[in-house]
Amino acid sequence: MADVQGRVRERLRLHLVRHGAAAFEDPVLFAEVEHLLRASIEAGDSHALILPELLGEPASWRLETAMRYGSHRGQAAASAVLFVKQRLLMPLFRWLFEYSRDNFERQRRVNLVLFACVQELALENARLRHDLQRREP
Repeated sequence: MADVQGRVRERLRLHLVRHGAAAFEDPVLFAEVEHLLRASIEAGDSHALILPELLGEPASWRLETAMRYGSHRGQAAASAVLFVKQRLLMPLFRWLFEYSRDNFERQRRVNLVLFACVQELALENARLRHDLQRREP
């Protein structure tokens, strides 16, 4: 199994090099980057990430897919408008929501992975800075 994974990794590395990622000509560098990204994906648990905490309230940055009906009109007009929204527009909105929900979920997963990658890179950057400061007189 390790041999198959190694061949797949090498094929991916060569594909990236052919398409302009010249930095990956070094297999060791590619392996380090891949290891860092895989660790980020595996650590993609939103409870172990600092970036969502720094972004503030989830309501300010997380997609909200729940629909709320309301009206600023008077009572009689409001009930008519709400009836039209719920009975006529709701089926269309529900179809659109169902169509989009998978995309929203994929985007949520990508966001978590990117948060984890940024966190891993920040950790690595902090470690390197710490090592450099220790070495300087």
